[in-house]
Amino acid sequence: MRYIFTLLVSVFCASSLYSVIVPQTATLSNGLKVIVFQNPLLPSVNIFTKYNVGTADDSSSMVGLSHMLEHMMFKGSSKYPAGSIDDILNSCGGTCNAHTTFDNTVYTFDLPAEHLEIALDIEANRMEYLNLTEDEFRPEQKVVMEERQMRLGNHPFRTSAEVCQRALYTAHPYGIFPIGYEAHIKAYTIEALRAHYEKWYVPNNATIVVVGPYDLAYVLPKIEDKFGSIRSKELPEHTRIAEPDRDGLTTTIEQENPRAENIYISISYRVPTFITKPEAYLAMRMLEDTLTGSDSRMLYKKMVKEKRLALSVSGSYDYGKDDMDFTFNLVLAPNMSVENAEKFLFEQLSVFLKKGLIETDFNNAKQEKLNIFAFAMDGEAFLLALTNIVLNDFPLEAVSKYEDILKSITVQQAHEMLHLILAKPPLVIARNYPKGKMPKRNYQKVLGQ
Repeated sequence: MRYIFTLLVSVFCASSLYSVIVPQTATLSNGLKVIVFQNPLLPSVNIFTKYNVGTADDSSSMVGLSHMLEHMMFKGSSKYPAGSIDDILNSCGGTCNAHTTFDNTVYTFDLPAEHLEIALDIEANRMEYLNLTEDEFRPEQKVVMEERQMRLGNHPFRTSAEVCQRALYTAHPYGIFPIGYEAHIKAYTIEALRAHYEKWYVPNNATIVVVGPYDLAYVLPKIEDKFGSIRSKELPEHTRIAEPDRDGLTTTIEQENPRAENIYISISYRVPTFITKPEAYLAMRMLEDTLTGSDSRMLYKKMVKEKRLALSVSGSYDYGKDDMDFTFNLVLAPNMSVENAEKFLFEQLSVFLKKGLIETDFNNAKQEKLNIFAFAMDGEAFLLALTNIVLNDFPLEAVSKYEDILKSITVQQAHEMLHLILAKPPLVIARNYPKGKMPKRNYQKVLGQ
């Protein structure tokens, strides 16, 4: 078997600490990508298997089929009948899990390092020989329906969240959460699942990441032994409807929710996806942390501690294969003014635009990130976080330059990201009020409410 083999080594000094991050990669001749992050101090090993398919690739009539297949991957294969995976992992002190996003489906194992081959064997067998039967499918379909009810149906902001998501993406498939709607779940069939599995679950559409005490020289022959004989297939194209420009339109969503105790506000802007552009990605992350990274930031201190306009203010930057959003989140007590809180937030953002970001906030945010990086090899947390962005297409060649790129980001670059976000009005403003706290609107007066 011939390998396309690349070894990337990054050595850096942070303060008086000496740490090494060594992402090692190989590609089997059947197209399976392998990435190893080695930390010799780790007693356990984490194995991630990513398939490059997610909800955004599902048909519009069966949104969430990728998530349904994720569930079925635990229902047995030719070598591992239903229930046996849990029994095996329990006996060796390991766990497994999985998650489906808009773009990917990822399966994870966490187990003592000496049991690496068990996880690899399970994953290889179900990549090629998954049992997809009606008897296993129908009960699991009900489980997925119950999961939707638990995660969304019982959530106090379910309706608002789903309407807000669709308002953010009116055409693009990111507009429906990865679990789909009830009608989608009811429409799944065993034939559709089998076709989805055969189409996407192939080695040339998969990446395996191993985080643990082993290097690539140790891991690669074991992966080759388990996966090397699985044949690749021609992959279909990923086809997605592009989200049209909103031409400055802002959608406002308001809901009075008897289950809410406080007022919750989200203000969302469209931003380009930067995950494949390391400098831009880290500049956006630095902006997020500079503005709302902790309660020591100027925005938080003024808005929450000094003026008491909100209980909290935070920000979130989502990234995917396609453009996503940057959102400001405010939590207000029932007696606080929504108008005053939003007015102050927009005024502060305007000040930052004109005068620049608070440089001390930026420097503190950068130092916090560098501190985390400096202690990366003291545990697995940073390596697992790094694995997550690599699985989401952060360029592997940039991992060895991660610290240098982070150090090179300037407050001006973060400021440019703020300009990019605020270049157009927000796409969506969503407000959730406790009962009796939503301002009366004309339609309510007509209905006599």
